[in-house]
Amino acid sequence: MATKAPETVQQYLSDVESAAEEVITTQQEVVTLDRRRNTNREALRSLRSNAAVSATTGSGGRSWICVGNMFLRMPREFVVESIEKEQKQLDTEINNLRNSLRGKVNKLNDLEGKEETRGTSLRPLSQDEWCAVRQALGK
Repeated sequence: MATKAPETVQQYLSDVESAAEEVITTQQEVVTLDRRRNTNREALRSLRSNAAVSATTGSGGRSWICVGNMFLRMPREFVVESIEKEQKQLDTEINNLRNSLRGKVNKLNDLEGKEETRGTSLRPLSQDEWCAVRQALGK
């Protein structure tokens, strides 16, 4: 039975721990950004429902927004547009992190000598692909 040098074992454990830390950090970033995205979605819903109430009562179209550590009263349309832009940016960041997470998990599995996790390379069909499927099925 061949024995491995302690340095080799230590390097192996260090590599595995580093890869695992990357996976955990990326997962935590996704969770944090997703919470922020949910908060923005709640804010948009509230702004839109308040806009409907304001339209019927004739009150002003300005809303409060928190920028850094300041609260500013801005036109409602500007606030909604800003939040929608941030939503798109958050969606992009979350998708990029999730895509990079697949590679990081596969790297960790390789280091641990495990098989690649099945289904991690799957992606949903795009709108165009769905249209093609519907046409092929005659719907």
